[in-house]
Amino acid sequence: MKLKRVKISGFRSINNEIEIELPQICAIIGANNVGKSNILLAIHKVLGRDWITVNSFDEEDVYNQEPDKDITIDIEFEEPFLYEQFIGFPIEIPKIQFHYTRYKIGEFKGQRRLEKSCLTLANKKAFGYKNKPKKGEQAQMIPLTTIPQEIQEQIPVIYISSDRNLKNQLPSARNSLLGLLLKEINTDFLRDDNIIHINNKKDEQIDITRKDRFNQCIKSAIESLRTDEFIKLEKSIKNNALKQLGFDIIHDSEKLDVFFNPLTSLDFYKSLEIWVKENDFKINATELGGGFQNAIVIAILKAFEERKKQGAIFLIEEPEMFLHPQMQRSFNKTLREIGKTNQVIYITHSPIFLSIPNFDEIIIVKKSNNGTYVQTSTLKFDSRIKEKFIKDLDPTRNELFFAKKILFVEGDTEKLAISEYSIRLSYDIDSLGSTIVQVGGKRNLIDYITLALSFKMEIGICYDKDSSDFIDKKEEELEYNKELDKFISKGVKVWCFDKKFEDELKKEWGDKEYQNYCQKYSGFTKAVRARLFANDNKISIPSFIKPIVEWLKTNQEIENEIEIENEQLFKF
Repeated sequence: MKLKRVKISGFRSINNEIEIELPQICAIIGANNVGKSNILLAIHKVLGRDWITVNSFDEEDVYNQEPDKDITIDIEFEEPFLYEQFIGFPIEIPKIQFHYTRYKIGEFKGQRRLEKSCLTLANKKAFGYKNKPKKGEQAQMIPLTTIPQEIQEQIPVIYISSDRNLKNQLPSARNSLLGLLLKEINTDFLRDDNIIHINNKKDEQIDITRKDRFNQCIKSAIESLRTDEFIKLEKSIKNNALKQLGFDIIHDSEKLDVFFNPLTSLDFYKSLEIWVKENDFKINATELGGGFQNAIVIAILKAFEERKKQGAIFLIEEPEMFLHPQMQRSFNKTLREIGKTNQVIYITHSPIFLSIPNFDEIIIVKKSNNGTYVQTSTLKFDSRIKEKFIKDLDPTRNELFFAKKILFVEGDTEKLAISEYSIRLSYDIDSLGSTIVQVGGKRNLIDYITLALSFKMEIGICYDKDSSDFIDKKEEELEYNKELDKFISKGVKVWCFDKKFEDELKKEWGDKEYQNYCQKYSGFTKAVRARLFANDNKISIPSFIKPIVEWLKTNQEIENEIEIENEQLFKF
């Protein structure tokens, strides 16, 4: 099972409809309080429960708690769901819709109700059979009036929230990690060829199926539990049931029986809990701290991946929680392995769980005064650009997806120097949400600019007019420079150095002073030396640096006003 597309409107911080194409692995990112969790919650609310009723929603789920506002959640499947209304006669259902609205007329006018619909791709009502089709007769079709329960039951949605409560993943919880794993183990347990060797009363070894042996043990256990008080309780319930149903408890006792039934093997698996023992101390794992419970949840996820299970839909909040960078990288690999045969949708604040080559998996969530909206790349995904980004892969560049403003530079020299100058000018560009990304050479600038523009990001670039990337290819470089300058018309801020960054410094300070500074910091690489220049309060800040740093400075006053207003509007 895989979700292809989801549409949400009117739900919590989401006012106008957002439409999201969901890839096999999907990373949802964005600033705090923009509505990322509301996207996962909307999906979980309609797919993560056995039965969805009007009581599954309340007024706090409605955008801004507006009384006339409705909630609509559309789910489209990658492949139509095959619903067997009658055995041997499947019906294709490509979409389902949940509409939380109000009665418009009648005695319940104004009260909330929930419409559940099966739809075609054209948003028309899907049809089912009026009666079981008969051979040689034309089948009569009628609109399906609701979403069949079978659909709800067969969509395995596993939700791992940010509280990392282990109870939600134990086998007793619906669609839990352990529940899915133990359900398959139970299927294996029930195989007729799953044999165990035991000794009979004559101390002879015999073969018996595990399920038969389990039933023997359960029967023995029930016999031990059937105390006099237990039997009295069972009999009392039976007699009172007979009376309620109009039977005579003496003459009709054989007509109806009421009794306690023992656990099935699956019930037994579902009752299992996880305990931790350290030396002689034992404790239920659900009573331990969040970090330990998170470790257990991740361990279960890794077991899921190792067993190569498939067909589930994972909704995960902040997979990086409680993990240091090395373990984040390890867990990211686990999620990508799970994502080969399951759909994985997660919210993250960590660049480790993003990858520039997989930019098509990223959804950026933002919020305006009109509610939450999403931004995805408009760049056509092709193997050339993917391989290009893989070749130049640098995890620190993943930070660009989290930035409010991005300055692309050719290499480390510009990145280190401009970062240091911003500190001297009393601007903390990190706290302002800006980032400087070195792209590994001038030839890579256009690809990174194009990628960032496809997400509608605010971009600036610094480039050397005469770069070492184009040695003996000056005509080619001239054309490349023209292409870079064309981005000005697309809103990109462009700074071009006449030759190289070092030459700009030399021109600013004069050749003699520049050489003195180089002598002062001799023995360092070009990039480190440029950072040391910038850090030296005795060396003046070049005039061409100031407008670059000023541009990186976001108007924090306006940002703060928007954030405060959003918190008041969308506080749930």
